[in-house]
Amino acid sequence: MRKLFFLILLFLQSFPSFAGFPESEKGLDIEKIENAFRLPCDEIGSDNCIARSLGISGCTWMFQVRDGKKSKDALNISDEVFVALMKGNNLDINQMFEKDGSIKKVIKEEAVQRISMCREATLEAIPSLIKELPEGVELSEERKQNLANIFPMEYLRMFENIRKDK
Repeated sequence: MRKLFFLILLFLQSFPSFAGFPESEKGLDIEKIENAFRLPCDEIGSDNCIARSLGISGCTWMFQVRDGKKSKDALNISDEVFVALMKGNNLDINQMFEKDGSIKKVIKEEAVQRISMCREATLEAIPSLIKELPEGVELSEERKQNLANIFPMEYLRMFENIRKDK
């Protein structure tokens, strides 16, 4: 009976699992991501696929920073992942924008939800992203929570700013 209890306890414990993109000696294998990572765009539509690509890209940035990459390098990797996902799923970046350069509401709403799924990684990355604060300002837990809350919208705003600057 005791052995059965420990066996059940063992199976009820969560096991760590590691998922991610394929890597080569140079880091992420962007070509493999482009050729192999398929989203169900035919089923869910291109807007939802674009939102998912944005979510994966935003989270990739936070995962990379959390794991020690410099923000600029991590953002470059994130951009490469986004481009690979878009190309590999035959998505046109122009589809994600309204005429005024803003991201379509339906895409923005889902992308924010998706980026929010990596909130813990974002919280862990924030201290590396915030290097200097004005004198007397502290990176408190509340401030980190607030920054994690606004990160998804700020990430998407970068795309809008780039689009509007064209």
